[in-house]
This record gives sequence, structure tokens and C-alpha cells, in this order.
Amino acid sequence: MSEDKSKIPATRIHTDAKPTNGSRNLITSGAVASALDDVLAQTAKRAEADADGNDIGKTYARISDVIFYEET
Repeated sequence: MSEDKSKIPATRIHTDAKPTNGSRNLITSGAVASALDDVLAQTAKRAEADADGNDIGKTYARISDVIFYEET
């Protein structure tokens, strides 16, 4: 059974500086924010490239570049 940390003085509560798999320690809000920032940065970087690592903005044509139409 886990220990009720609500009654332990703050000086005895152990915290993790970053989220750690399997840790029984509490984590800090800064650790959560840092981990989320890393995930978002990685996601944004992947969103700029295709599966082969090509820069999407430089590799592929925009719809407006390839569709020509004439208004009647």
C-alpha cells in the first residue's frame, strides 16, 4: 500500500526533477512543463517533414501553384 504523503512534512517529500518511468516520487510542475515542451517541440519538428525527412514546404507544390482555372 502506498504511503499517504499528505501528512508527511514537505522537507521529507521526495520529488523528481523530470518525469521518470516507475518512480514513486512526486514530480514537480516544472518537470511536467519541461516534458510537455519537449514533446511539443518534437511534434512540431516532425510536422515540418515527410516520412523521408524532406522539408514539406520546400519539397511539395502548393495547391495554388498547380491548379489553374478560368472564370467564366
